[in-house]
Amino acid sequence: MTVRSLGAGLLLVAASFLFMASPARAQGIPPEAYRAKTVFIRNNAGGAQLENAADEELSKWGRFTLADDETSADIVLVFSKNGIQNTEKSENKKDGTCCDTSYGASFSPGATVRAYLKGHGPGPGSLPFWQDGCGGMTQKATGKGCIDAFKKQFPR
Repeated sequence: MTVRSLGAGLLLVAASFLFMASPARAQGIPPEAYRAKTVFIRNNAGGAQLENAADEELSKWGRFTLADDETSADIVLVFSKNGIQNTEKSENKKDGTCCDTSYGASFSPGATVRAYLKGHGPGPGSLPFWQDGCGGMTQKATGKGCIDAFKKQFPR
């Protein structure tokens, strides 16, 4: 075996160890997200139970500290409602003239959570670096489910 091939073999082994030692990263998550330390939750979905459950799950996880305000957070998680469907129904009146119209809205359980890096939203035209539609039969289950989906983007 030549010195050159021995050196190449050692380099390959060293590179293998470095690759194995680096933490696994979810596809599409920017490196800045892995360096983040703080998270702020903006609850546009309504309901204190959803936000409380999300806060509790993040605190139990321990990977991030909850920020007191959006401007100081490295990541902003925005919760919004799923499945709002507006309905409109028009029928002719009994006397044959037009129209009796009724309006309504139906809501499906669950929420969508979107994650934004500091300085990259949320706002008009901004794109999240991650999002997930997470559902639950209760607001608490939805909050927990959304954070569980977020945690999967940061494997240990």
